[in-house]
Amino acid sequence: MLDTSVIIALETLRPIDEDSLPARQFISVITLAELRAGVLSAGDTETLSRRIRSLDAYSSIPALPADEAAAEHWARLRYRLVESGRRINVNDLWIASIALANDLPVVTQD
Repeated sequence: MLDTSVIIALETLRPIDEDSLPARQFISVITLAELRAGVLSAGDTETLSRRIRSLDAYSSIPALPADEAAAEHWARLRYRLVESGRRINVNDLWIASIALANDLPVVTQD
């Protein structure tokens, strides 16, 4: 599963080893929402155009939902993180949970 950070890296031409990306790719509905929010928050026309192109390009990749299995993983991960005193971005936690529910690795830049 591609994390939003990978798509942003590709969009902004940040160095990334594209050969390391899986042949069969998925994103989560969370990444789709983050990409759409990025379009809405674009501060100038160049950024807006770039983000629309990314959204269009990645909209064809299957977006996996946050279903009951993902919710179960989310709850368990959240509990473990709280117990260990660690923090994580809520969206990153959802992306990881959706990946776990679908037995997929997460490809990320952060």
